[in-house]
Amino acid sequence: MSAPTDWVLNVTHEAMTRLLAHADKVGLANTDECTFRALFMAAAHDLLDAPRFQIEWRRFDLLVQVGDNATIVEFKYYVLRRTFGLRGEVLGYKGSAGPKNEAEFRACVHKLRAAIPPQVGDRRLVLAYDRASDRQSRYSFHRSYGDLAASEDIEEVQRLTVGPLEGRVLRPRTT
Repeated sequence: MSAPTDWVLNVTHEAMTRLLAHADKVGLANTDECTFRALFMAAAHDLLDAPRFQIEWRRFDLLVQVGDNATIVEFKYYVLRRTFGLRGEVLGYKGSAGPKNEAEFRACVHKLRAAIPPQVGDRRLVLAYDRASDRQSRYSFHRSYGDLAASEDIEEVQRLTVGPLEGRVLRPRTT
């Protein structure tokens, strides 16, 4: 595998591929951020040389160590879910796009900029979302995150698409 800071995009792509294979069995609406993180770790295990993992390390979703290199990874995973009652009646939606998700996303970027211990060499925010939606709304995940680009807070944005999933791997700027 390439240099320690170059692996996250490849692992994210593989995790998204594995997530869709899992979703073929359980339905995309029955996947969540924890599932995505677990598949990310499995992909990293298969693609990297002896990675070590710690979930919920300090206040962060995942710490990945490869040799002497440490990377903090935060995850944001957004899928709109239609909910149904026990008799199949439509109850509504869960997990829709909007200002609350956007505020949580910005807070996560800020946390990655400000709260990383100095011995951690890299930090990433891995975002995956379902681009398609059967709900008509003025908000969508793609409107919120599709045009992410380098900014005052974000040094780099790498984009990928796997089936109906869009992915973004962000490297926040250091403070």
